[in-house]
Amino acid sequence: MVPVTVVTGFLGAGKTTLVNRWLQGVPRGDVAVVVNEHGEIGVDAALLAARARTLVEIAGGCVCCSTQAELARAIEQLASAPSPPKRILIETSGAASPAGVVHVVSGGARSGACVLDGIVTVVDASRAETLVEHDLAIEQVGYADVVVLSRSDACHTAQRAHAQEIVAAHNGAALVVSAARGELDDPSLATLDALLDRRRDDFAPARAAGSPRAAHVYESVSLLHEGEIDGERFAHFMESEVARFAGRLFRTKGILAVEGVDERMIVQGVADLAEITFGEPWGDAPRTSRFVIVGFGLDREPLARAFAACATRGAPR
Repeated sequence: MVPVTVVTGFLGAGKTTLVNRWLQGVPRGDVAVVVNEHGEIGVDAALLAARARTLVEIAGGCVCCSTQAELARAIEQLASAPSPPKRILIETSGAASPAGVVHVVSGGARSGACVLDGIVTVVDASRAETLVEHDLAIEQVGYADVVVLSRSDACHTAQRAHAQEIVAAHNGAALVVSAARGELDDPSLATLDALLDRRRDDFAPARAAGSPRAAHVYESVSLLHEGEIDGERFAHFMESEVARFAGRLFRTKGILAVEGVDERMIVQGVADLAEITFGEPWGDAPRTSRFVIVGFGLDREPLARAFAACATRGAPR
């Protein structure tokens, strides 16, 4: 399967600048890029064409709805080529919802052609407070497993911290990094592969509790248990409690200490699909369990009680 990475973000956030920087660091033949422009005449594609192996431009509508079939054809053709690219990057229009794109890529995964390997949302850190004015911008943040705060060089420290708080209030599961002119501030995350590798097992304690001040229809529910959980109880929690919100989920993410399992159990979910893998052994680190649900119309208190009930027998509840 060819991995597909979706880069989304509100209008003017800096998506093309970021993608252009990533393409500089990979051989020209490795990455195919699909660019969606809302207008009839595309501009972003011209900036990326020189560095992409193949560039497909979809203009005149959003790939989340009116041109969704065109996106599906483009992905299928790229992934099924005799010599497919090593990665497909989809840069959506700033007016696009990630939901339709996820649906298209999931269809390719079912056919065996491709697999969703990450959703990166770019947020202009200098204008982060405007996110709460637009449902679409919050939805784009909600779907992310990585949020890149762009234009960090144009922000003072307090402004960057405020941008991080806004993101955490609406997606406590995302890895949050900052960038200036497409260059990530952390040099160890300079490449897309390095960034995606980091997000797989990142779960900063500062984001574990989320922000109770978020009064938006889209919300992030962060659950924490200081100890081990029972694997069967957690499976029941997913099948009975989390499944109640099918159709209303953006992301789910957990790093769990499961009784009888030495390694960290990592749960990564997009929409109603979830995948479980195993990470590094806990070793001497405290065995704690964190789980974050991002979506809309969630019910925080019942979810918290149900997650607490996953604790191993005899553990404090």
